[in-house]
Amino acid sequence: MSTTAKTTRKSRPPRGWGLSIALWLVSGFVLVIAAFVTGTLLAKRGTELATQELERVRHEIAPMTRTARQLGESAATFDRAVLASLGTDLPQYRVDLAQAGERLALHINEAGPAGPSFETADAGASLRDDVAAHQAAGFRLAELRESRRSTIVRLEAVYLKLADRISAGGSAGVRVGESVITRPLMQEIALALDAARNDALREGSQRAMRETPGEARFRTTLERYDAELRRSPGLAWLALVNEDYARAVSLRRSADSLQGRIEAERTVFTTAGEALATRIREQYETPAWNRFTDGTIAAGLALERAGQDVADATAKAILAALLVLSITAIVITWPIRRLTAGARRLAAGDLTTRVRPGGASEVDALARTFNRMAEELDAAERAVRSYQAQLEQRVTERTQQLQHLAEHDPLTNLPNRRQLFQYLSDRIAAAAQTGDRLAVLFLDLDNFKTVNDSLGHEFGDRVLTEIGERLRLLSSETGFIARLGGDEFTLVFPFSGSIDEIETRAATLVARFQRPLQVDRREIAIGVSCGAAIYPDHGGDAASLLRAADAALFRAKELGRNRLCTYDPALLVAASNRFRVEQALRRAIDAGEFVLHYQPQVCLGRLETTTVEALLRWKQSNSVIVPAGEFIAIAEQSGLMLDLNDWILEQAARDVRTWRDAGWADARVAINVSAQQFISGDFLGDVERLLARHDLPPDAIELELTENMLQTGAITVETLRSLKLMGIATALDDFGTGYSSLTSLEQLPLTRVKLDRSVLAEVDSNPRAASIANSIIALCRSLGLQVTIEGVERPSQLDFLSASGDVSVQGFLIARPADASEILGIGAAMKPRMRALMEAAERGRPTLAGDDPDGTITRLRRRPR
Repeated sequence: MSTTAKTTRKSRPPRGWGLSIALWLVSGFVLVIAAFVTGTLLAKRGTELATQELERVRHEIAPMTRTARQLGESAATFDRAVLASLGTDLPQYRVDLAQAGERLALHINEAGPAGPSFETADAGASLRDDVAAHQAAGFRLAELRESRRSTIVRLEAVYLKLADRISAGGSAGVRVGESVITRPLMQEIALALDAARNDALREGSQRAMRETPGEARFRTTLERYDAELRRSPGLAWLALVNEDYARAVSLRRSADSLQGRIEAERTVFTTAGEALATRIREQYETPAWNRFTDGTIAAGLALERAGQDVADATAKAILAALLVLSITAIVITWPIRRLTAGARRLAAGDLTTRVRPGGASEVDALARTFNRMAEELDAAERAVRSYQAQLEQRVTERTQQLQHLAEHDPLTNLPNRRQLFQYLSDRIAAAAQTGDRLAVLFLDLDNFKTVNDSLGHEFGDRVLTEIGERLRLLSSETGFIARLGGDEFTLVFPFSGSIDEIETRAATLVARFQRPLQVDRREIAIGVSCGAAIYPDHGGDAASLLRAADAALFRAKELGRNRLCTYDPALLVAASNRFRVEQALRRAIDAGEFVLHYQPQVCLGRLETTTVEALLRWKQSNSVIVPAGEFIAIAEQSGLMLDLNDWILEQAARDVRTWRDAGWADARVAINVSAQQFISGDFLGDVERLLARHDLPPDAIELELTENMLQTGAITVETLRSLKLMGIATALDDFGTGYSSLTSLEQLPLTRVKLDRSVLAEVDSNPRAASIANSIIALCRSLGLQVTIEGVERPSQLDFLSASGDVSVQGFLIARPADASEILGIGAAMKPRMRALMEAAERGRPTLAGDDPDGTITRLRRRPR
């Protein structure tokens, strides 16, 4: 080779080392892609590892957790069902127990032979056997409870049989006239039987083989009267009673023995249930939680490694991005254009728009966020549509509920006044076309106000609920039933035209209410009064028919309640008069037109006035004096009696104070108290303040109660006891006409009994009436009660009572009611007047055998005083 050629080759620049700008950009772009791909793969790998670890933990833990929860819940539910069945006899609890037992058996089988913490299959089988044994113990405990309940049922039947035998033997008594004469022996046996029954039905396990106090009392009572019982009711009766009693004692001991077993096994069952729950937690829940913790830690480590790999790849990508900055702008432009186009479509309402992810991570994240936003908007629109549909459904349901409330009474769920008027109007319109007849029964509960006043309005509402349920059961048999309000109900039904059909329907209603209501373990006897009106005879529209039925109802109550009265046109006139009297009474109260007159009560032993009874009178503007009997019923029905009673107490106390200041030092007034006043408000406090206000001692007043107030129950007895402790005398007025029996006198803390004029009406002409009157007086005095006899109007009656000892008399023969200003003068002249009356009565005694054929009246009059 020549020298020239060598020189030429040395001066040529090196080849292959210099890269064009485009190659550098391409190289940088490749590096960026490689870095991102590497980071993505690393992150994906780390995420996959973490996901696999979490998935493995989830697959292992989920069955363990589910098994522990199901087994623990079913065991706890079974324990609650067993313990609940021990405290009640309702069939539903036995059904719940059987279902709980089936669920527990199912979950025992699903749990498998061994849990995750068992070292061997035998350990798992042991737990399963323990759960099965616990289940068998629960069923055995329920069976013991059922055996005891069956024994108690048989025990109650034996005691009922014993009670029937003793009642047949004479404990119920024999009615003589208005009185009931009972055998004290049989009453004592009946009381001893009640004590034995109460002791037997009281739960107890420690007395199984011991004799209860009630059983001892009944046995000793039978032994004490053995000789008399052998004579009557007889040896056979006594043998049957002893046989039944022995059976009752045996059944009671069996029941107590079963109760003892129940208590012992319940304690063992409860302890075993708690231990079983602890084993389930230890062998299922604790291992599951430990494995979950280990899996979570492993997944966290995998995610941490993946995060570190992503951080390394990101750093390399940033270095490469510096080289390809200009190209990055172009790479970002296209994804942004796609996002812009997608945003326009989304703004136009196309919620299905999605943007394909790509480009740089920020742009890719923005695309994914955009896609999530679009998905959420789409889901929100679907949710709004679903909520709108649900809202429309709820509006429809609420509208239906409001419609139901608008047409039904919320307390009883019976149709209300509005639906009644609509139904009755429709039926009247149909009857007018077909010529049919309709009957409307207006029902009112007798003495329901007493229930409200004595037991409270909340209890009264529960009574109305029970009545509504009973009427609802009757509605399919008797017709359309609605509640107008308060204690008023209405029955509408078509009928053939015979009044007998109406009476039959009313009799059905009254008969259904003869069975007492069971409310809060109380037996409430509620009677029903019925007023009937007929279409078209008594009205051509709903309002007139209901008005007519209401008038008939009022008449039924006037006739004694618990009966049916059919409308008569005269009843509307009477209703109008009642309304007129009620309005006049209201004006009279405001105008102060009421006055008190006083009628003396004279003691026959001392021939002196001991007490005067306050009698309400209405002094009208025309000076006409109206007695209370003509308006008092209307005042009670219209709610005016409370105001009148307050005024009577105040005026009577003021007059007594005046008499005492004028010289009658022991003046006393008897004041009638209504049931509403007696049981409402702070009556005792009002009386105390009244006495203090007028500076009167407690013996200055005597409160008179009518017999129907005894129906208010324990609240009346408690108030009477409080009055007695205060030193205020109380008297039972009109005895012999109402609900009380002779035995009730011994139970009530009374001071005096006032015999009604009907007891005295025929004592001077009827030997039987004379004997009854003397017996009642003797009984009251033997009970330590003072006696006042009302209605003494004939000298012969006074002569008869003169042999009764230290009793008080009251009547027109003694003195007529007088104004307060005249009482002192009447009292001062009473002793000579009484002497003259008694002398005249003695002179008028029958002297011929024909006046007293058998001599009974003469013997009764000549009893020693």
